[in-house]
Parts: sequence; C-alpha cells; structure tokens
Amino acid sequence: MRNIFYLSVFGILLSFSANAKDVYYGTAPELVKISKETIFRFHKQVRTISQAQRFEIKPADPNDPDYSVLSIRPRFSKGTSKVAFVLSDGTIATIKLRIVKSRNSSDEPFYDLKPKSMLIERTEKNLPVITVMDFMKSMDRDDNIVGYKRKVLDKWVSTGQIKGVKARLIRTYTGKDYKGYVIELRNRYRTKKYKIEADKLKFKGSALAIVTLVDDELLLPKSKGVYKTLLKVVAKPSASIEDLVLPISVVIEKKGGKS
Repeated sequence: MRNIFYLSVFGILLSFSANAKDVYYGTAPELVKISKETIFRFHKQVRTISQAQRFEIKPADPNDPDYSVLSIRPRFSKGTSKVAFVLSDGTIATIKLRIVKSRNSSDEPFYDLKPKSMLIERTEKNLPVITVMDFMKSMDRDDNIVGYKRKVLDKWVSTGQIKGVKARLIRTYTGKDYKGYVIELRNRYRTKKYKIEADKLKFKGSALAIVTLVDDELLLPKSKGVYKTLLKVVAKPSASIEDLVLPISVVIEKKGGKS
C-alpha cells in the first residue's frame, strides 16, 4: 500500500513539472482560482501562512515534508481569501485564493509561485543584444528600441557658465545596458558663435558617457545660419542628466573675420 502511495506522489511531482502554471507575485495579490486539491511550489521553503482558514494547507508529501511544495484543498464550496505565505528568506507572497466550481475535470491544478523579479530577469535575458552604435543610430532616427523605455520630455538642462546657449532635454531612453539623452541646444544671441565639442562631453565624477553625436558642431548667431542643433548622448545606466557637463565654448573671432 505504501509503495502505491509513493508511486502516486512521484506521479504528481512528474505531472507538476510538466504542467505547472507560473504565477509571478509582487506587491499586489495575485488571483488563483481553486476548485479541488491544488499544488503550489515556491522557490523557497514556506515559514508561516496567514489568513488561510478556508483552506487545508500541508506539504504535498507528508512522508517527506517539503514546505516549498504545498497541497491546498478548499474547506468550503465558495469564498475568497488573501493568503500570505512568508518564505524562509523573508519574502511575502500574497495570493488571493478564490474557491470556484470545477469547470473542467481535466484541469491540472499545479502552480509555480515565483517573485516578479524572476520574470524581469527572464525578460531581460530574452531581449535582443544591441550594440552601442546601433543604439545611437536608433536614437538618431527617433526609433522605439526594444527593451528600452522612450520618454518625451521638455526639461531645461544647465549649460554651466555658458549663458548664451539654452539646452532642453527632449527625449530619454532607459534600459538595462544604456541610457540615452537627446538634447536640443539653441543659440540665444545674435552676435556670438558657439562650438559644441561632443567628444569632450562628460559627467561629473565619472566617465559615464560612451558615445556622443551632434548634428551641427557650430551654433551660429540667430538669423545668420544654423542656430540650433541636437546633441545625442549614450551613457551608462547609472548616469544622471543632473551631472552632465556640456562641452560648449564661445568661438573667438580672429582679426580679418576668421575664427
């Protein structure tokens, strides 16, 4: 008889691995509907369980108790409870368990319970690899980049001691490997000329800029030519726009009108 029981448990675990549904939990409770005995598997041992009066919860294999694999059986025919599972590492998995009538007797009531951080890691691993130059090209074309959040802004950026140039952050790209900035630079004056040396761009304290590109390196006075341009910056993810030092300098006109 005991051998039959062992075979039954072994069969359940095999079926669990093949048919388990993933449930990723976070700060908000995840809903799981239960109509009969259901197996939950956690990535850590469960230490305590609260608000579970509507259910009978115990290790799936009573002869070899593993508190990361639990059997959950409804005590009533209907009802909903927010059950908190506290894991051995202190993580709290709050699951909204709802008792429902069985709709399909062939349902496989097995669930893999995982923190949402695992889902994020898995998603990031599946993202296509993009080189820094392809990232810059995509920014230059104003493309949407897979795996990166594109945000349109209208934020003024400090130009340091250069008062004749206004800098406005118009787009950002945020993701795992890079951070991208698109900044509009505009000459405010009608007499002065400014030069943007993109290769000298830096962030305070660290060399976080990877690649920079400027459409026009010279900002001419208003009404005398190109007086505004776009500066694109690809930086490391830890970069902050507040630490950006823009490489802008006044062009001194030499005698004879040549600069």
